[in-house]
Order: sequence, then structure tokens, then C-alpha cells
Amino acid sequence: MYTGYQFKIAILMLFSTLCNAQTIYFHQDFSKTTSLINPQPDTGQFSHIILTAPTLSYHKFHKGYMALVRTQQDSATGGIIRAMRAEPFSPNPETLFIQIRFSAESVRSTTVNAIYFYVGENFNPVNNSFPGNGLMFGKCSINFLDGSFTIKDLETQLTSKAFETKTAVTLTWVLNNSDKPFSYRISEKLGETMAMPGTYDLWADDEPVSKSSKAYPGNSSYSKTKLSNFEMRFRNGLGQIRIDDILIREGKLPPETDETMVAPNPVSGDVIMLSARDADIASVKLVNVAGQEIRAKVVRITKMQVKITPDSKLKSGIYIVYFKTGTGQSRAVKAIVE
Repeated sequence: MYTGYQFKIAILMLFSTLCNAQTIYFHQDFSKTTSLINPQPDTGQFSHIILTAPTLSYHKFHKGYMALVRTQQDSATGGIIRAMRAEPFSPNPETLFIQIRFSAESVRSTTVNAIYFYVGENFNPVNNSFPGNGLMFGKCSINFLDGSFTIKDLETQLTSKAFETKTAVTLTWVLNNSDKPFSYRISEKLGETMAMPGTYDLWADDEPVSKSSKAYPGNSSYSKTKLSNFEMRFRNGLGQIRIDDILIREGKLPPETDETMVAPNPVSGDVIMLSARDADIASVKLVNVAGQEIRAKVVRITKMQVKITPDSKLKSGIYIVYFKTGTGQSRAVKAIVE
């Protein structure tokens, strides 16, 4: 019998193989505070967190969030905090969908580019100098203002509106290193958006900071592994950042299986109605994008309809209903909760 942890791993493995579902490369909601760093990381671990002056600039894992704190301005003496996935993502991604829910809890000095976010390849956890453009697919940052902060696209120099300190904001970064456009969804209110080849889109909550920003800064050359590494670098300004959740997954939405659908879709979050031929009722499970099973009551209504009632109302987002047919074939379909 599976333990809870083993079951979660089994679900994540299923996500990687079932119906071309999305691969989860990294997800951390800080529900635990230990075993979060490993040079050979699993999907919930950083490969490295580097502190160049740990008494002045440091991180701390709390139940439900990670704090990043800088107390001295100069990066040479005040220190740098680097949180990385330097071990290449596997399988190698052509597209990425990154969401980081965070807030600036305090801003003690104003500065541009207080925190950098990088996506690229061959990031070096030993060398603390800026990675060159040749390693980059794209980069963005957070600016510290007087009592507020903004999200900035470094390619276009466009910035979001200002958010007051202690305001939780979701940064969404959608990157396309393939030769074809793909659709993605920030929220039901916005519907589906297209990510164009060789570009990225950057969002602050439901508002775009930049759309179709050119990837490969400078004269950087194409590489199929240009989305294989990720880094956050807090190197300027004084203050504290709170990070509640980080998700890095494949950018493309999984295709829905023939003769299988959730209707209506989007759903309210109270009930999900699954239409599927010959679904094995005992195998029906509802999981979130992190591969965590959502407790729910499952009842067959008709031969083709199954009613799924979560124990508690679902939060807005994308969920996956998966099941097996009477002949043992695996099926999956996405459900969008408004």
C-alpha cells in the first residue's frame, strides 16, 4: 500500500506520462521546512541556496513561506542570496510556465533590480558573478520603491503597477523556446493567451507587464537547453521578501482525451461533472497541478456521467481528473475552477 508521500510521487509520475500531461519541474509551497535543498533535487527541492554574507543577507524557511532578507546595501559586503535549480530540468523543456506568489514585506531602501529572476542554461552555483547573456533565455526583476514594489521586464524595461508592501502578488512568466506558438491560461477571466516562439510573456496577477518579449538577450545564440536552469538572486537594496509558493511546469496545456470532458468547464469549485465512457468509479481521482490528491466524494450518476464533490470548495486554478476505464486504460482531463 502507498504511503501518502509515495502516492504523491506516483501521481507526479502519472502526470509525466499520462495523455501528454504537463511535467512539473519544481513546486514548493513550504508546507515543510526541512530537506528543501539537494544538489540532485527532486521536484520539491532547490539544488543550491548560496549566501555570500550569511550574517547580513540570509534566507529562512518558515511553515508556509520562505523569507529572503538583506540588511546591508552594498552587494560586495552586504551579500547576495541565490536560490537555484542548477541541475538541468528533466525532461528538457521547450516551454515553461512559472508562477511565484510573493510579497515585499519590508523595503528599507529603494533600488532598481533588487531581485533578479533568470531562466537559462549552465548556471554555476560556485561563480557568484552575473551570468552572461550567452547563458540566458530571459530575465526579469523586482524594483524596490518607497513603501511599494514593481515587477520589471529587463528586455523591454516595462514595469508593472506599484504594489504596496505586504501585498501578495503572483508573478507569472511564460517562456517558449519551441518553434510553434502555444496557448496558456492565467485565469478564466482572461481566457487563453498565445505564447509565441522565441519569446516570453510576463504578468503581475492578471495584468501583463510585457507580451512577446524577445528572448535570447544581446547576441545570445539558440540552444535547445535554454530553459533548463532557474535562479532567484537578491543582490540589491534592503528589505525582506516573502515567497509563499513557486511552481515551474511545462508551459503547454495537456490535450483532452477523446470522449472525455468536464462539463461545464470552467466549474465553480463545488462540484465537477465528468463525462467519460466506461470510467472505473474506484479509480477516479482529482489532483492539483502539484500532483496532490484532493479529497472528494465520487458518485456515478449515469453510465456516462460521474459526479465529483470535493470535501471543501476548490480554489481557482487548474486541476486534473484522472481515472481508468473498465479495460484498464488510463485517461485524464483538465478542470478549470473559476
